[in-house]
Amino acid sequence: MNKRTQSVAAHPRTIDPTTLNDTPHTRLAELRQETPLVQLGPNQYLVLRAEHVVPLFIDPRTRQIEGPEFVALHQIPDGTLAQFLSDLFLFSNGTAHRAKRSLFARSFAHRVMRDARGQIRTVADEIVASLPRGKSFDFVEGMAARVPADMIAAILGLPRCDSRYFAALVYSVARAFSPIYPHEHHQEIENAAGELYDYVEQQLSLRMTAPEDDLLTALVTDWQAERGIRFESLVFQVVGLIIGGSDTTRASFAMLVALLLQRPGDWAALRSDPTLIAGAVNEGMRYDPSVGSVPRVTKAPIKFDGIDLPPGTVLRLSTMSAMRDPALYLDPDHFNIRRTDHPRLHMVFGLGPHRCIGDMLARIEMEESLSAVLDAAPGIELETLPRMLGFGGLRQITPMHVRIP
Repeated sequence: MNKRTQSVAAHPRTIDPTTLNDTPHTRLAELRQETPLVQLGPNQYLVLRAEHVVPLFIDPRTRQIEGPEFVALHQIPDGTLAQFLSDLFLFSNGTAHRAKRSLFARSFAHRVMRDARGQIRTVADEIVASLPRGKSFDFVEGMAARVPADMIAAILGLPRCDSRYFAALVYSVARAFSPIYPHEHHQEIENAAGELYDYVEQQLSLRMTAPEDDLLTALVTDWQAERGIRFESLVFQVVGLIIGGSDTTRASFAMLVALLLQRPGDWAALRSDPTLIAGAVNEGMRYDPSVGSVPRVTKAPIKFDGIDLPPGTVLRLSTMSAMRDPALYLDPDHFNIRRTDHPRLHMVFGLGPHRCIGDMLARIEMEESLSAVLDAAPGIELETLPRMLGFGGLRQITPMHVRIP
């Protein structure tokens, strides 16, 4: 294990966050060696070391960033997007968070998701069977995007034929969760947020007049009985669930397959021993995660090796950096599908009350999708390497061209 700098200046180093975009893992490793955190902007810091990142997820001196704070921090103009981010259960705390999150808790319970494994495998098999043979295609759009979008549609009761439509909107809105808000694309993101809101509002309104046997009907029925939140807020929570259920798994699964196809020995091992699949999924999510950081806000003064941070400081907990930290993982820059030192709870899903509600669904989707590809397209060839873009928030992935003989 490399020795780290043991002390830092009383004032943390300030960096231009855009310098982390090109080779984020290399740059984060360099910074992590030098300092426990760097300043990204006014009152905003990136926490780098696992020894700090892990406990800060649940440290009582911190809390989840609130929606209005997130909007103000990124100077997002008024509109549907700002309203959505301000109201979303992800960016709330206490009673408000529990009330909104509880709308979906039973439907995403681990037992329910495990029972859905067969359905997920059926969807994955159908998609693999429909992939083109003998010509190049984008695996991200052709496979990785379709399984999670089709499954979130099935869980909610949305028409499966709509999954590609709303998924395209999701990928645009997801860019709002980046540590650097892309103001140059704001109008496109705002338009997508408005269109996605209108779509979900229409689907929920339809269930009021024509109930069906699905989660959307259950949600709107419960809402009509209790009206604990505004109808607009119910719409926003469903929009948030669709984004979380469609985008992160898409990027994670595509990158996992790309990593494996670059390592023929691992691919062959998975074909001969399917019990390795769960470990491969764990390792893919660690090695190049689709969630690069999680924002928290200090409620009390916190000290980092001589650096004093006052209440109200925004801390971006770098999952990317912490999951490549040799203090947490042995030989962390080595992709190892047989790794035995994963923590019981995978950091990419967060920790504490805000841990991702769909963690089990995401795991099963990737496990069954990988199994489906190994079974029905074992000779798949990688033609264009994808790249995971960004260093925090919801990261984006570039196209990944493959060919199935």
